[in-house]
Amino acid sequence: MQSDSKPIVSKKTSVHKFYDASFVTEYGKIESMRAARYNSNFSVLLMSMEGSDGRLADSDSVEYLKRMSGSVLESVRNCDVLGVIEDRQLVAILPETDYFGSLVAIRKISKTVNGFVAKENLPISPLFSQATFPKDGKGYGALVSTAAKRLAEKKNSLWVKLELKDRLFWEIIGEITNTAFKGFENSTFDAGGGYPLGENFIDHINDLIIKEITASPFKRGILYLVSKKLSSNMPSINNLEQLGSLSTKVFLVGQPDDNMRDIKNTSTLFLDDPRLKEAFFSLYLSEDGGYALICKENWGSTFTCFHTSDPFLVDGLINKFQIEYTLQEQL
Repeated sequence: MQSDSKPIVSKKTSVHKFYDASFVTEYGKIESMRAARYNSNFSVLLMSMEGSDGRLADSDSVEYLKRMSGSVLESVRNCDVLGVIEDRQLVAILPETDYFGSLVAIRKISKTVNGFVAKENLPISPLFSQATFPKDGKGYGALVSTAAKRLAEKKNSLWVKLELKDRLFWEIIGEITNTAFKGFENSTFDAGGGYPLGENFIDHINDLIIKEITASPFKRGILYLVSKKLSSNMPSINNLEQLGSLSTKVFLVGQPDDNMRDIKNTSTLFLDDPRLKEAFFSLYLSEDGGYALICKENWGSTFTCFHTSDPFLVDGLINKFQIEYTLQEQL
């Protein structure tokens, strides 16, 4: 099949090529039928090149894609298929790849591509999105449509609007907690002594997250619970010990008290950082969405808080947190 299709861009040192839209579409249809027959996953990635000062001309898009081709090709597996579709967007078909696998692929590709863009000083900002079969669509065309919709949503995310991808974790925390956000998806507020929301509301939020995890024990996810002092008596984690195995990875982060013990279905990360003694946060990402709660302690047992249901921002915060503390970059 590949011998009948002319590649758009090739690289002599790689078995990979960029294929035209018609070839990729046919391959996507075949992969959809294969995944349906064997009850497996596959994912579609989209990459759009945003100009620094507006929409790129088609000729510029082709030129930049050619220059970036080596970086993209080096970042994928031999079984992945890449091509270009309308609007000069790059598309990648990733066989046997679920939602979290597609996010890992985006991290890997974007790291390489963004490094090349910075090195070459290109006036573009690559933007990535994904969709996974069968949850996001029953066929290749539906997956591309879902990924395109998410690409548009990502452009409206604080992650993109505030240009957070090149900033450090604690810089991002300072930015979003010191800015007044009022909205359904992102909001800042005060809590603690003298405010309608008391200090215990943090435990209530964490308890709701844990209840969502325990209600669907086979659903994949990742959760970081960061506290000033880790205790085996933390109310939000008591339910975890009553369950069998979970598909969600739960990490407890902070400094342990004298009675801290191993807690079933969790991993404990003992991090000694003064900044972690002044901030509490929960970062939760699942196949169905994301949620983050970040609270910075003020004087008089009060807190300045920010919370969000923006999955792109939550994914970015988790990645930055892992990089900040040299943790395994996992999802």
